[in-house]
Amino acid sequence: MVDASARDKQPHRIRLLATKPNWADNIHSGLWGQVKAELRSYFHKPYDVPTVIAINMLLALFAWFFINPDVVLRYTALVFLPVALIAWAFADVPSTNLFGSAPVQTLRYINEPENLRRMMTVKNIALWILVAPLCFVLSLCLLPSQHDTLISLAVCLAVVFLPFSYLGLAAVIAPLLPFHPMKWKERLKRRDTWLRYGLSIGVAYFALTGPATVLALGPAWLVFKFIGQEPIHVFLAAVILTPWAFILWRTGLHISTWIVAKRRQWLENFLNDPARG
Repeated sequence: MVDASARDKQPHRIRLLATKPNWADNIHSGLWGQVKAELRSYFHKPYDVPTVIAINMLLALFAWFFINPDVVLRYTALVFLPVALIAWAFADVPSTNLFGSAPVQTLRYINEPENLRRMMTVKNIALWILVAPLCFVLSLCLLPSQHDTLISLAVCLAVVFLPFSYLGLAAVIAPLLPFHPMKWKERLKRRDTWLRYGLSIGVAYFALTGPATVLALGPAWLVFKFIGQEPIHVFLAAVILTPWAFILWRTGLHISTWIVAKRRQWLENFLNDPARG
């Protein structure tokens, strides 16, 4: 917990944040109520989370349809588009900056791993709700484009559950590369914050997507290699991947809180100083 004397020593901006109500101030309240509160926060200025997600999905659509659609459609089917969309939707700082986006609450629970995991769980579920249902509906709409129903159903399962494996790996980055939320006008004036911000985006885009894919699809690769690659085997792989994605997610959250314990002093200093960008 952050006592009164510690709060008095915190920078003015942190003290102002501490006066704003946040669902994490009551960490032991109902999970669904916390998720709804987190979702509501996305639709208040500066709308950074929905904006980033929308930009990422537009980039994925642009890459899919305009870079070279002949190459894309030669190697994959349109039914897999929702998987690409949801992968890129999460590949950015909203999924990795779990602590920097809530510095006051992180400082409050920095010595309480269970409460930190609860914070990350709520933020992850809220992000998932923002993206996964839309991509799931799209995958249902694309069912007629794929003649094999089992493959289409496998894609639907993947769209719903595979993102949790990425969210788990992204949570590991949370205590390693946090950054303070900042207005774009202010950030553009600060060259010293761009290295950290650019590194955060680069890690989210490129360093996480590949490893998350390998980890998440490991059981599917075993099915394809030792059992078969027919549509029924693709569907079986999707079924197996569902609990596996949750295992990776929860493992990532536990690793994240373990890193917090190792880097607690640095993290406290960073979160207490918004000037570090």
